[in-house]
Amino acid sequence: MFEGSGDIDNLVAMNSQINRSGGKWYSLEQKWSQALADGKTVKVKIEPIYSDDSIRPSQFKIAYEINGEIKKIRMKNQSGG
Repeated sequence: MFEGSGDIDNLVAMNSQINRSGGKWYSLEQKWSQALADGKTVKVKIEPIYSDDSIRPSQFKIAYEINGEIKKIRMKNQSGG
């Protein structure tokens, strides 16, 4: 949907519940998609946060901007986000 690289650098272990329809990640991507469809400018920065020596992020630090309005959120990598 957002033209990621498609290579391994675009992969991270994510809880399936947050990325399904109705999940927090899915809803956020839908918001970005709708803003783009409406002709708005969308910029996104996502930083995975790891606990201890885990290879799966415990949460994501997300900063996004839609037409100059900046939002910052943290989303847990677990059911319910």
